[in-house]
Amino acid sequence: MGEKAENHKAMLERYGQRLKDLDPELVTEEDEIALKEAFMHAKEVLEPGELVSWFTVKAEPFYRSGSWKMLLTLYEELLDIAEKNLGPESPGTATALNGLAGIYRYMGNYDEALRLFSRALEIREIILDQKRPETGDTLSELGTLYYLMNRHEEALSFYSRALEIQEKLLSPENPAAVRTLNRIAFLYKGIEKPEKAEELFTRALEFLDKLQDQEPDNRGVMSHKAGTLNNLGVLLSEMGKLEEAEDRYGQALKLQEKVYGPEHPQVAQTLNNLALLYFQTTRYEKAMILYTRSLEIMEKLGKTEHTGFATTLNNLAGVYVQKGRHEKALELYTRALEIRERILGPDSPDVAKTLNNLGELHRILGQHKKALPFYTRALKIYETTLGPAHPDVGTTLNNLAGLHESMGEYDTAINLYEKALDIIEKEYGPDHPYFKITRNNLIGLYEKMERSWRS
Repeated sequence: MGEKAENHKAMLERYGQRLKDLDPELVTEEDEIALKEAFMHAKEVLEPGELVSWFTVKAEPFYRSGSWKMLLTLYEELLDIAEKNLGPESPGTATALNGLAGIYRYMGNYDEALRLFSRALEIREIILDQKRPETGDTLSELGTLYYLMNRHEEALSFYSRALEIQEKLLSPENPAAVRTLNRIAFLYKGIEKPEKAEELFTRALEFLDKLQDQEPDNRGVMSHKAGTLNNLGVLLSEMGKLEEAEDRYGQALKLQEKVYGPEHPQVAQTLNNLALLYFQTTRYEKAMILYTRSLEIMEKLGKTEHTGFATTLNNLAGVYVQKGRHEKALELYTRALEIRERILGPDSPDVAKTLNNLGELHRILGQHKKALPFYTRALKIYETTLGPAHPDVGTTLNNLAGLHESMGEYDTAINLYEKALDIIEKEYGPDHPYFKITRNNLIGLYEKMERSWRS
């Protein structure tokens, strides 16, 4: 090996150390630079087949962290190298196609993702044994693509084919069947079949229990189990099974702290989920403690310019509202609004949510003139981004009507309540709690007006 090649090898080893055991939740810009530099040196040192295998492993944390633009360029180059040196129908080319397709899928280019996944599947089914894990992986990825395209029957077909392969190959080193079961559960959750989703999450946990019996301290298995418990907890919470949800969150938190330590984004997310459950069950002190701990974790990790951080600020502010600590709530809502505006832009529906909350807080404080512009701006954002008949428009109209009622502007309030009722009834029907709340608000206003006329 010449001096130049030795230098490339040394640099590859140096950057390889930087990329070793990267946590997807903690990937930095410096890590992205390290991967690009390592790839440049790997091209000079590794054979094309080795390069594909090496890059697929090293790219995985970046793939999961959402570093799509950076990976897109590298995967395109990798595919070009594989096709030219290994052939267009080789297993290495299929691996590169599969990786690139996943990036296009998450960037929203579904047509290109479908073309690349289909080509990868064709190669893997013909060249490789149809029952190999790689084939199952591509089938599962296609299932997710079809789900995102709202083609649910096709998604289920591909997921079923994937599971048929993956269940037979299930091991602590290959928990792909667990991932696919979680994906199918999310599909059923998305099409409002929560009982079926619960069944699938439970089945995934049964698989994980068997794997943990084989290797009790396998970090990958524990990580998948924590994630599945968290997913099930969210589902159970939405189904109103709050005690069961609390139990699942507790199990997830215990596993995550064991795998990642007490200060990790995954821990922060589970704390958020559990805090929301405590908020829903009026255990405000517990909710406040968990939201605060979650914020402290994110701040220590430097993840304050993040939509999740803003959401936690927003939710903690809601706890302070319930406890009557309005100044603290105002501070947190304002901070959440500033972060969301910077990251998402001034016209995002998430920005409108915080505007609505600020409007409600000022209304509670009797500061009607301050509340009005927050509600008005939120309404305009919702109408523009979601359409004039969206339920969030109805909710905001209801809030705005309540404000005008508090200001004594009854005719305006009646008009807004009626608009809100029309939207909410079309979306949810007359038996939904949102409809009943708005209708009761309107009835209450009419009764108030009638009493004032009598007096």
